[in-house]
Amino acid sequence: MQSLAELEAALQAPDKPFDQWQPQNCGQLPITIDAQGLWFYAGSEIKREAMVKLFASVLCKEADSYFLKTPVEKMAITVIDVPFIIVDWRFEETEQGRALCCVDNLQRAWLVSAKQPLLLREFEGVSVPYLQLAHGLAARVSRNVYYQWAEIACSDEQGYYIESLAKRYYLA
Repeated sequence: MQSLAELEAALQAPDKPFDQWQPQNCGQLPITIDAQGLWFYAGSEIKREAMVKLFASVLCKEADSYFLKTPVEKMAITVIDVPFIIVDWRFEETEQGRALCCVDNLQRAWLVSAKQPLLLREFEGVSVPYLQLAHGLAARVSRNVYYQWAEIACSDEQGYYIESLAKRYYLA
């Protein structure tokens, strides 16, 4: 059985030092991420997953704006809701307890934890769980994953929840 630190290290991609980068704002790029997490350039879908993953690796949110940020330039893009969608999940056993591991639409794994909690937000008039990620980013839990969690959820006086590392995350 692995420790929580080992699991976190295995799941994390190298983090960009966005706080250290102070590039000049170079304006707006015609890139849009739609409400389903699909990326478009000038209205055409970017179908090369490697290209989308590259862009996602330099994506950050500052205030209410999204940017592709490198050490030398920062370009605004449009994001309709959030850039990522949680499309799969699994539990991982750790020395600290059972950890909920979420997989986004780019096949990246994220651990639900105090650093990356599930929070409820409104989407299309319904309260939906979102996974908070680093650099102001978030991933909305897909309807399919939500329904799978609803089947295994526990309940208390506050509502239905799923647990990760002995902490409750409410689904509604």
